[in-house]
Amino acid sequence: MPHSRLSLKSALATAALLLAPVAQADTPLTYTDNGKALFSLSVPDFWTVHVGGPRDLADPETGESRFVSRVIGLQPQTDPRLWVGLVSPFGVRDFAGVQKYLSEIGPFLVKDAVVEDLTRKTIAGRDARTLTGKGRRDGKTVHFTAVAIDLPANRMAVAVVVMEAGLDQASLADVNRMFASFRAGR
Repeated sequence: MPHSRLSLKSALATAALLLAPVAQADTPLTYTDNGKALFSLSVPDFWTVHVGGPRDLADPETGESRFVSRVIGLQPQTDPRLWVGLVSPFGVRDFAGVQKYLSEIGPFLVKDAVVEDLTRKTIAGRDARTLTGKGRRDGKTVHFTAVAIDLPANRMAVAVVVMEAGLDQASLADVNRMFASFRAGR
């Protein structure tokens, strides 16, 4: 059954609350750079993980090449309407840098994005910001939440959650558990 705008907004707010973890047999995932652990979290059972390594990519419109840090994509096997991307972009050291980074990559994730809310949070004892909004992806209306978490040693963790309407509550609970399990590297 499709959710109304109000219930989808409630779901987004719930996802952004980053609830306490529930005991699960989740799988630990660690994001590393040059052998150093930058952050880790637990991936729920029955989620698919896709890992792309650092590389140079060319912009299809301008032909300009740019370095792209490793991106980890996560998706529940039962609901392809939800996607979570994790990255610690090289050279992005603060929230202003994350904002610039998101403005550059945003159009590749969500078209015609409209930001609805920016909130300060604390995740795993670290300063964080969440940015929520809506836009279009693959011709469908989606809602998104971008989460930026300040890491040690002048690094930032960035997570982007893209959701279509009609998600089941279990998938949103999984996202909350992932964020609740987040730990910064040392």
